[in-house]
Amino acid sequence: MKNLVNNNILKMQPYNPPIEGRAGLGYLLLDFNERTEPYDKYINQYLKKCLNNNTLNIYPAYKNIYEKIAKYAGVKKDNILITNGSGQAIEIIFKTFTQKNDQVIIPSPSFARFYQNANISNNIIITPQYNKSDLSFPLNKVLKNITSKTKMIIICNPNNPTGTSLSLIEIEQILQKTKNSLVYIDEAYFEFSNITAVPLLKKYPNLVISRTFSKAFGLASLRIGYIIANEKLIKEMQKVRGPYDINTLGIKAVEYVLKNISGLKNYVDEVMTKSKPILEKYLTQKNIKYYNSNANFVLIKPTNPKKVFNHLKTNNILTRPRIDSVIEGTIRITIGTIKQTKKLIAILDKLNIC
Repeated sequence: MKNLVNNNILKMQPYNPPIEGRAGLGYLLLDFNERTEPYDKYINQYLKKCLNNNTLNIYPAYKNIYEKIAKYAGVKKDNILITNGSGQAIEIIFKTFTQKNDQVIIPSPSFARFYQNANISNNIIITPQYNKSDLSFPLNKVLKNITSKTKMIIICNPNNPTGTSLSLIEIEQILQKTKNSLVYIDEAYFEFSNITAVPLLKKYPNLVISRTFSKAFGLASLRIGYIIANEKLIKEMQKVRGPYDINTLGIKAVEYVLKNISGLKNYVDEVMTKSKPILEKYLTQKNIKYYNSNANFVLIKPTNPKKVFNHLKTNNILTRPRIDSVIEGTIRITIGTIKQTKKLIAILDKLNIC
């Protein structure tokens, strides 16, 4: 039979993160930047109560959740489009705004889903590299690569996997040069960095932002994200998203966490202002190279990364080795609670990796 697969798909490799076999086996999961503990002890009770309403046979409705997310994000409900995780947000943005042979700029290394969707859309991908010395955002390289052929610039802020970010001033420099291109900012780690491009939306109608409830809010398994953009762009993206793509249980979970926001604030405060400094102090004392991060993870560069990774895994701690250009030989470690970070340090100490 003739191969019916599109040529651009044949050339791709599937995005297969090492996610199988990690949950329920007693590992401390510091590999996927997830929230490292449940939201609170009441959320499961709340969701069970929702399930007991016998409404699983009814298609989900979204009206009320738009108002609640918009209030949290500081925009109008017409500026919001909810999605099946930020993964679907990325897919919708690429499908809506790019097509074959469009040039897209992805400062690299960055989140694998950007490249995946660019390849599916048959885009021409331009990858200015993050600055190797400190993994800072390659602003000058990005600006130099912007031309009349540029259709979209994709920025992860803070960036995954580097953890580094760029300021609103730097984002605005890019926006000022791209009035005929889309600037897409992925703010998956906004709750940890507290850096957002939302204040620029009124001035720049070509700006699109995505966020997720998978990270700081801890709803990764329920797949809830959202896009923030100009009302006209939201209406166009609504044509691409399916009418029932977000499940009711996920919507109910978002309602709960937004109503009980202290669960977010307490966790973020512990991770960013208490736990993270403990780990950074240890790494500095042991002379282990690491990069400054504005997210809930840190990249370290030990002398023998394979040995460190295997040692941690043997001691039931999962981390994520990175082999991307610029960051080859690093390990990405999610930062959890104080207790979890102290456990990580104790196990690292056994290896004596300084």
